Amino acid sequence: MLLEVLMSFLISIVAGIVGSLVGIGGGVIISPFLSHLNYSPSQISSTSLISVFSTSLSSSFFYYRNKLISSKIGLILSISSIPGTFFGVVLSNLFSLSEFKFYFAFILIFTSLYLIIKSKIKKNDVLQSTTYNISDNKNRICYGKLFLLVFFSFLAGMISSCFGIGGGIIFVPSLIILYKFNMNNAAATSQFALLFTSLSGLSIYMYYGNPNYFIGFILAIGSLLGGSIGSKISSKTNSNTLQKIFSIVLVIVSIKLLFDVFYIN
Repeated sequence: MLLEVLMSFLISIVAGIVGSLVGIGGGVIISPFLSHLNYSPSQISSTSLISVFSTSLSSSFFYYRNKLISSKIGLILSISSIPGTFFGVVLSNLFSLSEFKFYFAFILIFTSLYLIIKSKIKKNDVLQSTTYNISDNKNRICYGKLFLLVFFSFLAGMISSCFGIGGGIIFVPSLIILYKFNMNNAAATSQFALLFTSLSGLSIYMYYGNPNYFIGFILAIGSLLGGSIGSKISSKTNSNTLQKIFSIVLVIVSIKLLFDVFYIN
């Protein structure tokens, strides 16, 4: 038990740092760890969301102080994703552990591809020397883009609660493609939205008594620490190398999950 607690704390710190740096919830690290401990799918998702909420809380505080968050767009993301969290909880309760690992493996592969694409987009941002002003879209409303943003946010909420990973892998690309956010503003606004999305999913799981509160508390402490570290060094660190290494790690983890499904279970 002591080893499990220590490992949970260390992994949550890493998850908090990485999640804050690359703009995704740390659940992509914590959920595989919990599945390795043979938690049930609902326990994995709910306990991981405690960490995601903690990371988002610490990161959002820093990003808000530095005026990197588009509050208007962030609220749209939050309100649109919350209904999706209800469907995500239902799906999670329908999965067996093997099915959870199988589907989650593909989520990790998608995330790794996103990180690779993200680093290329960031290079273009630097080459073009563009800086997004979060007030640029204040008076412009494009209903086609708004509809797509609401749809993708709903999907992000569903995936967030189903797998306990947060919806950053959908939020960030949506903001970049639809509203031309740069990476810093997209990551900051995504973390702000994840604050409400993860809290919504977590609240539903708590109603059904799914989380492991003790491990969740350990994960929350580590994620708060990691999220604070990540947000502080995000503006000072070239994270391209980190993203590439992390994407490779995600592919390796996904292969391990698929191996568990087809050769162990």
